[in-house]
Amino acid sequence: MDREASVRVLRAIPELGEIREVWESWPGNRDSEMQSYLTFVRTNPGTLRPHVLAVYRGGRPDAILVGRIDQGQIRCRLGYLGMGFGARIMCFVYGALRGNPCPENCELLVNEILRSLSLGEADAAYLNFLRRGSDFYRLGTKKPSLWCGGHMRMTQRHFAATLPSTVEAFYGGLSYASRQKAKQKQRKLLKAFGGNVRMRCFRDMTDLESLIQDVEQVAKKSYQRGLGVGFMDSPETRKQLRFKAERGWLRAYILYIADRPCAFWVGDLNQSTFGSDYMGYDPEFEKYSPGMYLILKVIESFCDGNREGVTEVDFSPGEAQWKEVLSNREWEEEAIYIFAPSIKGISLNLVRSFVSGIDQAAKKVLASTNLLQRIKKRWRARVRPNEATQS
Repeated sequence: MDREASVRVLRAIPELGEIREVWESWPGNRDSEMQSYLTFVRTNPGTLRPHVLAVYRGGRPDAILVGRIDQGQIRCRLGYLGMGFGARIMCFVYGALRGNPCPENCELLVNEILRSLSLGEADAAYLNFLRRGSDFYRLGTKKPSLWCGGHMRMTQRHFAATLPSTVEAFYGGLSYASRQKAKQKQRKLLKAFGGNVRMRCFRDMTDLESLIQDVEQVAKKSYQRGLGVGFMDSPETRKQLRFKAERGWLRAYILYIADRPCAFWVGDLNQSTFGSDYMGYDPEFEKYSPGMYLILKVIESFCDGNREGVTEVDFSPGEAQWKEVLSNREWEEEAIYIFAPSIKGISLNLVRSFVSGIDQAAKKVLASTNLLQRIKKRWRARVRPNEATQS
């Protein structure tokens, strides 16, 4: 790079206007993504202030790293047992790097993160799932010292599907076994319930209350609810759905059997991509695979006379057999922690590394003996709320 570069840290919302040009030059919802970020910073109880790093070249912003300072917790897991340790966290959002991701800019940004941590602005920096192989990932894992680098990193596979223009072409892209299994399950559900099966799409403000009530009716019975994850009817969830509905981004689908909700898929539109946020199904209908039925019907609607202009479905991070079956694109991502060179920062790193190390070692042993999936299945059945607890 031949232009002299400098890095500036933007710590107040009014300062963010000057980096709008770089933000909007990146693919995505552009200004809508900035609105989402600003709304979160203003309303999230745990957020103290923005923390956006901007690389300037020739007096103009060339790259930005979007983040915030939160009063939160460093989290780790031992199996399904979650643990949290209070900390001030410099949190960089998913897809935080915008603009020119050249190696020089990435190095400047990582250096600035290390400098901010050394000045005590936070106990740790969290970089939310970076794509493996990128310059930013490489520098974020190599530059921190032995004591400050997060050695136990969370890895996830990310699945997506680029959609063809016809339903026939979509099914033709699946393996023969997957195609036959999907059709068999569809026939089984329709044979059992016939004309009592319907799908509805929710997108408007007027739909919100009905959407939330029907999704909650299914979600409260799911194993995700037993684990404390997935869709929950909370003020934060309602705020998120209202925000998306107001801007025309919300797309939520519910499968009904005899007017009873039995599966849902909640997401949003980001230009030509449908992104998945929440999904679940009523375990009472498990043998009919209502979740897969709904997913396939939504994808069919995107391929057949697609008035939404959807050309890609982002199935979201995380491994699942159905994602592997339906996706035709995947990549690996890692979440990175960098800890402050302080007593608290190093202590947090040591404790997290110890707990996460035990968790990962146990999972490897279980996976090698094929016990992991059986344990997961039994645990999900155990934590799934039953009808008695819901009445």
